[in-house]
Amino acid sequence: MKKNIIALFAVSAALPLFYAMSAAQDKSGNKETDTQEELLLWPVKGKAAGEDIICRPQEYIGGELNFSCLYIGTAFGDTIVAPADGTLISYGIQIKTSMTTMSTVGCRAESPTFDAFLEDARKPENSYPIPRKYVTGCVSIRLDDGSKIFISGLEGDREYKTGMKIRRGEYLGTAGYAYKEIEESHIELSVSTRKSTASDPMAPFGLKSTFIAPGKLVIPETLTQEKALEDFDILLGSIKELFPSVYDVVTPGQLATFDSTITARIGSSDEISYQDFYDMAWETVAFIHDSHLNMLTPDPRFESYTSFYVPHIMFGKFGDSLTVTYVQDGYEDKIGKRIVSVDGIPADSYIQSIKKHIIGYDTENESRMNFNMASNWNLMYGHRIFEPRTTVLEFSDGEKLTDEWILNTKVRKITPPMTKEGVRYYEKREKYKDTPYVFEALNDSTAYFGLSTFVLDETQTEAVADSLGKYFSYPYMIIDLRDNSGGHVEIERKMLTWFLNEPSRETESYSYVNKAGGFKYLKYSMNYDTSGTAIIFPDAVKDENGDGYFVTGETTGDRIMPDSLLNYKGKLYVLTDETSISAASAFPATLVRNHRAVTVGRETASGYHFMTALKFAQIRLPNSYIMINVPLVKEVFDTAVTPRTPAGRGLMPDYPVPLSYEEIYTAGNDIVLDEALRLISEGKYLGEDHFAFLDEKDGTRIWPYIVICGLAAAAIIAIILAARHGRNSRRDKKV
Repeated sequence: MKKNIIALFAVSAALPLFYAMSAAQDKSGNKETDTQEELLLWPVKGKAAGEDIICRPQEYIGGELNFSCLYIGTAFGDTIVAPADGTLISYGIQIKTSMTTMSTVGCRAESPTFDAFLEDARKPENSYPIPRKYVTGCVSIRLDDGSKIFISGLEGDREYKTGMKIRRGEYLGTAGYAYKEIEESHIELSVSTRKSTASDPMAPFGLKSTFIAPGKLVIPETLTQEKALEDFDILLGSIKELFPSVYDVVTPGQLATFDSTITARIGSSDEISYQDFYDMAWETVAFIHDSHLNMLTPDPRFESYTSFYVPHIMFGKFGDSLTVTYVQDGYEDKIGKRIVSVDGIPADSYIQSIKKHIIGYDTENESRMNFNMASNWNLMYGHRIFEPRTTVLEFSDGEKLTDEWILNTKVRKITPPMTKEGVRYYEKREKYKDTPYVFEALNDSTAYFGLSTFVLDETQTEAVADSLGKYFSYPYMIIDLRDNSGGHVEIERKMLTWFLNEPSRETESYSYVNKAGGFKYLKYSMNYDTSGTAIIFPDAVKDENGDGYFVTGETTGDRIMPDSLLNYKGKLYVLTDETSISAASAFPATLVRNHRAVTVGRETASGYHFMTALKFAQIRLPNSYIMINVPLVKEVFDTAVTPRTPAGRGLMPDYPVPLSYEEIYTAGNDIVLDEALRLISEGKYLGEDHFAFLDEKDGTRIWPYIVICGLAAAAIIAIILAARHGRNSRRDKKV
């Protein structure tokens, strides 16, 4: 049968940050409302309304604000049904590249099922800017009241024809993947009015809604002093109440000083611009830095400005030095030169001043910070790029250069090109374009396993296991966890069973929260009950020695047992760096903790001893509408501070490969991978086991106690012997 896919229309919209500012009212000013009286049927068959929601309206996926859609988690292949009676008005193949940019391909009767459509659409000769699994089916159904339901992420053998009647509960297809930023299987659902304006996708299912009708939310240009102080108080109060690791990062005194400083800045004028307040919110998140504590609202400067100023000399930090990275045409001789001062500020002092602009790193982690300062010239100039400026640079050879910045529209050429084409550091990510994992034989003795995420469905996990088994005969395996943003702890633990050869060592792991419930600042949350009375952690147990609570239901602290059927016995080399986050930090940490692998590269982005994650509150400030993502659970993996695991750091590498100018800007080879191959060729592997003294028996650490008891016993024996010697001496004297 001939299968054709015919493009019907494409939508490509660069919508502003707050789409909700657009007008969606009729001429009388009355907003349209959904007149559907009967509650809609949940589209995932067998699931209750509201079950497995991944993202609601006004929540963020990555750095993108979701305005009006529901993203619903599924198992791959789950049956998707029609939420209500209606008429099919369109169907096709959706390609969604961002929250505001998508194209839709229509299909003709020659290919009447989604499975057939997708077989054509996903052929190798078709090129897409997203992985092929997100090229997916979609339908639009018009209900009797004129409103419309749109569902994407569909596959299956259902035949479609526009105009056909659809009945409530009728099979529409099976669940696949709808949006590229969500790794697990899911569908996307949205609702629109008769006039095709966005409508609430939650209330029609009987759910408490986070949807904000278009035209209701207007971002202010300025805030009064009173409103700015209120928002700042809520921002800082939310972090102190919800974020259990705040005092692992700063002291109460430092936090109080910071509070006073920002409050004084706000109080110095009757009015503050939105941008200035945004910068203060950014400073707050940067001050209490954490890899999971995020600004969700993008910087408006980078959303609205089309022109900015550019220096002729751009630089980054490598090691303790400032090095020229990019230049404009005519300054090529400055590339690679070392800068000793900027505007008269010595390089070391200048570096310290820039660090306050950096967010997204745990406690004293350096790898993420070093990468940001090495690769982001805008950051290195303190983000001051929107007004004319002049900088004076002094080089290590004594030369001084006065740099008059120019508008970006007047720049003729940047050297090297900023596209990063040909640089392996960036191009290595392309291997994950169509798959989250890669297996490869690097030579006769070394296998390569690259993994970009721990968000895998059951089918993908089984496929990884099948592929892994084919490489068990290789004596060496390199596991690449760079460019891996983490994922599900269940998948992480499952994979560990394939590589641990003995039961995992016990660690003093636990999870910790500030309160069981009754968080007053959840009043401002977009994704939790805002009443302030909800119990978020029903299993929380009060810490008798502290102010918080232990929770047992958030993590699995059980020992990990090796898989008896699928277990790799060879030598493991794990590649990590500043892009190894969350589970991609915890996975190699467990291998290192059990003396099962060595790591090559750089410090992981997330902390070794603990990270704060698992559950998150998305707090929206009531006056500025700025949104912050606040993690709620402190996950302590291990309390052992050793030379191998220094306090406050990520997982440090056994074999470091410092970040270099060459790796980021010029190298066509993979420097970290090459180092691992060199180590293998030279027979370098495990060194000292820094955790041997912590080995446990019957769930109790015994070595420290053996040592202590041994010393005590020796002392007692010495006392007894001394006493006997004394008695013998006295007896001898009497004789």
